[in-house]
Amino acid sequence: MEQTLPVLVNRQSRTMTCPRCEREQPMRDFVMLGMSPFYASQLVPIFRCGGCSHLFAPRPGALGEREQ
Repeated sequence: MEQTLPVLVNRQSRTMTCPRCEREQPMRDFVMLGMSPFYASQLVPIFRCGGCSHLFAPRPGALGEREQ
């Protein structure tokens, strides 16, 4: 029996799954915490779940952007 890995970001349906409450929600329900533009290129964005307020930072590339 094959095991499939859970998907954190589904770009096709524009949803993300919170790693804590495991609810799939529209990306717009997640709040990206602010960061200084001066350091933005060196930081990973941090998101807050709209359902349980869990803070998490997807690995670079998980959101589909290119790594620099």
